Amino acid sequence: MDPWGNGKASIAAVTQFEDNFEPAKEFEKLADSDEYLAVLERKLKAVRSKNKVVENLSAYREDCLNRLMRDGCDLDPVIGDTEAEKLLDE
Repeated sequence: MDPWGNGKASIAAVTQFEDNFEPAKEFEKLADSDEYLAVLERKLKAVRSKNKVVENLSAYREDCLNRLMRDGCDLDPVIGDTEAEKLLDE
């Protein structure tokens, strides 16, 4: 076939595919399907347990924000640290 299209290429008309994308009538279970399902169930259990970690981190974040709002924040070491800010204070 000429990649530049100079020659005439024969184009075969495909009117039908081998299976026409229809599922097979018979269903045959794979030999290792039970093992595969067991692995998937373990992964699902692990994902569900990670939700507890997210919940714990969310609760910890909430607690930190509450303590910050209740106790305040000491900004003295931050404000006035640069020379320009020290000159402004004088």
